[in-house]
Amino acid sequence: MKRPISVTLLMLIIVFTGVGKGLRLGEAIFFWKMLKEYGNYPQYIAISGGFWLLAAVFLLRGIWLGKTWSWAGVIISTVVYGVWYWFDRLALQVPHANWPFALAVTVLLAVFFVFILLCPKTRAYFNIQEPNRE
Repeated sequence: MKRPISVTLLMLIIVFTGVGKGLRLGEAIFFWKMLKEYGNYPQYIAISGGFWLLAAVFLLRGIWLGKTWSWAGVIISTVVYGVWYWFDRLALQVPHANWPFALAVTVLLAVFFVFILLCPKTRAYFNIQEPNRE
C-alpha cells in the first residue's frame, strides 16, 4: 500500500526530533569538559540524546516498512517522550517562564499524533483492524 501523506508528516516530525536529539548527543560529547565545569551532567545529556536518536531511527524504520508494531511504538514513544520532557523540564532544569507555550505545544503535538494514528488511511497502512461496531 502507498504511504499516506499523514504517515509522511508523522515521519517528518520524528526525523526532526531525531536530528535534534542527535545534535544533543553531539553537543554533549563536544562540550563535555565545559558542561562538567559548570556543574551540568554531560552523561545524562548524552544518554538521553542517544536514546531518543535510536528510538527515532527504530521507529522510522518500522514506519517506512509499514510494520504494525510501529503504530503502537509511536503511541508509546509519544507518551514516554512527553513525560520525559516535562520531568526534565520541571525537575532538572531551571524554571522557565514560557511553560504555558511549551505545554500548549506538547498537547497540540500529542493531539496531532493521535489524530494521524487514528485516521483510517493510517490504520490501513499499518494494517490495524477497525473495531467492530455492533
